[in-house]
Amino acid sequence: MGATRGSGSIVTRKGTSLLYIRYYVDGPNGKRIQKQEPTGSDDRAVAEKLLRERLVDTERGAVAPADVNQLRYEDIRDSYFRESPEQKTYPGLKHLDEFFAGMKIPRISTDTLRDFIEERRDEDEAADPTIRRNLVALRAMFNQARKDGKLGQRDVPHFPMPKDSEAAGQYIEPEQFQKILNGLDTVRAEKIEKGDKNPPDLKPFFSFMYGTGCRLGALRKITWGMVSGEKRDVINLPASIIKTKKPLMIVLDGKLLAPIAEMIREMAHPKNSDGTISMGGIEDSKIVFDSTNFRPEWSKACAKAGVGTYDSKTRTRTGVRIHDCRCSAAINLLDAGVDEGTVLKIGGWKTRAMLDRYNVQNEKRVRKAMQTGGDFVAARMGVPVGA
Repeated sequence: MGATRGSGSIVTRKGTSLLYIRYYVDGPNGKRIQKQEPTGSDDRAVAEKLLRERLVDTERGAVAPADVNQLRYEDIRDSYFRESPEQKTYPGLKHLDEFFAGMKIPRISTDTLRDFIEERRDEDEAADPTIRRNLVALRAMFNQARKDGKLGQRDVPHFPMPKDSEAAGQYIEPEQFQKILNGLDTVRAEKIEKGDKNPPDLKPFFSFMYGTGCRLGALRKITWGMVSGEKRDVINLPASIIKTKKPLMIVLDGKLLAPIAEMIREMAHPKNSDGTISMGGIEDSKIVFDSTNFRPEWSKACAKAGVGTYDSKTRTRTGVRIHDCRCSAAINLLDAGVDEGTVLKIGGWKTRAMLDRYNVQNEKRVRKAMQTGGDFVAARMGVPVGA
């Protein structure tokens, strides 16, 4: 039984009772291409319904789901290169290749694009204009695939573009951060109550970032082989995981970080059931900090703390970002009187200009500076402080 142009048809094949449908779609240069698709059923009513859906999709310029499901990121990228070979040298291509590697086109949704934006901001410290250029390149790949007839209009997701004017970071007050930690405890307790026997404890993960300013990408790669010191409180980050390609040393001391060092010691030598210390070691290649589901857990905790919102259905959030922990670490260290050179080395910032991007101001910091400066001037003028 043949397929007529415009109407389509239902066909059978030897060796199976399942029905197939045939219909035409528009290919490149206006050429009509015949498609044959299994219905997965021997019921003619089911086949007729599927055929009607495909004919409607064809009228709307849509591409058969079966064809779209076979496409991966690399397929539309390579098609784009054939049309625009000069784009092969685009510097931001490596970030697209790493994040979307092997990903099927239906998986590249608006939510996935938001995840890409967050990862570029958090792990790579990329500025929003740079991320915009990444997304513009990816959108061009989708549009070329649509022009080639490989995708329909509805297969091209909405691209959420970061604003060029967005600030490099937002300061999380220590009081706010404590509320977020409390929110993490609440979220974890709720999971345990619902039957999750061992949900991840992310407080050490985020406390480490808030206290040291360590980049998210490097933090997630810290292994036990990088932990040293008699108290297991020194972490030597190799150049290979640092953006500036220079090694960093972090010491877990002080009231915020010392508990993390204690946690590491306990993990390295846990107690046996009889109370004695286990002398068994941990493989050097094993990751130290558990970061399971760290993004949604952060969003939920911020919502609990009242410093953000989170919609679990749409996976959208507002409020402070994870990357703001890095910004906040720089501000806390500077406000505590640590010299800028040391802060640069602790956080792995390459230049003073880079540090300045994170040294954001707020009313409390400006007010304190004005009070300090005003008191100094008043004292030199002979005016009693507080008069």
